[in-house]
Amino acid sequence: MQHAQSRPRSLRWTGRGAVALLAGLVAVGVSPALPALAGTWSAPVALPGSCGSSVAVNQAGAMAAGGTFTASDGTTHVQVCTSPDGKTWQATDLGQGGNTPSSGHRIAVAVTPAGQTVAVWGYWPCSTCTAVVKAAVHPAGGSWGTPVTLSTGLGLAESDGGLVIGTDGVGNVIAGWSTNPGDATDAVLPVGSSSWGPATTLSVEGSVGPAHALSLAVNSGGSAIITFNGGLNSLYAVSGTVTGGFSAPVFLASGTGSNKYNPIGTSQVALNNAGQASVAWSVLDGHTGVLTRSPSGAWSTETVLTTRTVPAITVSTAIDGTGNAIAVFGSSYTWHLAGGTWQTPAPLPSGSSGGLAAADQAGTFVYADTTGNAFTFTAGATSFGTGSGSHTSLADLKIVPGQAVMLAADAISAEPVS
Repeated sequence: MQHAQSRPRSLRWTGRGAVALLAGLVAVGVSPALPALAGTWSAPVALPGSCGSSVAVNQAGAMAAGGTFTASDGTTHVQVCTSPDGKTWQATDLGQGGNTPSSGHRIAVAVTPAGQTVAVWGYWPCSTCTAVVKAAVHPAGGSWGTPVTLSTGLGLAESDGGLVIGTDGVGNVIAGWSTNPGDATDAVLPVGSSSWGPATTLSVEGSVGPAHALSLAVNSGGSAIITFNGGLNSLYAVSGTVTGGFSAPVFLASGTGSNKYNPIGTSQVALNNAGQASVAWSVLDGHTGVLTRSPSGAWSTETVLTTRTVPAITVSTAIDGTGNAIAVFGSSYTWHLAGGTWQTPAPLPSGSSGGLAAADQAGTFVYADTTGNAFTFTAGATSFGTGSGSHTSLADLKIVPGQAVMLAADAISAEPVS
């Protein structure tokens, strides 16, 4: 999710002369490449429990991280670590779960602007039973409530894409998942409520194929997009608002080259407060591509970045408040600067591949590779500068006004970005 913030840091490299030069270049239609920003990542803070899968942070600095561990009886349990400031942490065992879906996040967390923590996870109690989606809420300053069941039909198909969760600027929370046999589904926890709304079907397997590789983006105004791969791994999107519901699925791009209905693929969507979006996706035995959406909701055609005859690769994308977007795939990245088109892909910093990208409304971009080496830069940068150094085993990366947060190797690192 993208947020607004002031941007003094992104111009810290300029003096008055440089500002004048920049203005002159813009006046004649030249877009200068901006440099990387100096990274100031904190030393990793070890979490008090097995919470190393997903992370969330709000603008006030409250954080949550979720993960799983194996209990003494051999069952998998969900554990969530919470902190009011990113320094003092408390771990809570929420009981059995987190052993499904088979890929993507098995537990996902969100922190609302008021400091409420929400966790969702999948639980498959036995091989002959139905997998369920469960959720629990931790009010700011309170304690965890009893977990509730959101769905009794969680999809278990290979690479079904896991669970997704997000919150808007007032504190409405939305969770999404794929049911068995393959319907994209969501549920909403309204701000100020202790009860989730009903699970709502967003796509039907019989119409667009089995939904998998779900990705969710929510902006501060409550607009939301869920993308997913459907039949033949073709890419679809549903757009709407957290509390107002979604449109019917819109076909975005063909998964030509994929084998029948094999649910293999990855996708990620990013959304800014103006309604602009970027999507990166990759499909089995097909290709890796990118798209954008205008503020009016019109989707572009797909730009194919590379064709492949190997399994789908991890992709990531981020977009700032003016519509500058980045996509990261394999060992490469590409920019889509506002008003332009996707540029020729370039190599990531030496030794980097995969990983995650995030951006705020003011134009600060962060990329962390799979080793937990994080870089901070501005839109259009051709050099990412010096990274944070490897924190090993990247799990998640988020950015909000004022700071970016990285979860790697069961530890939290933060960086001021204002």
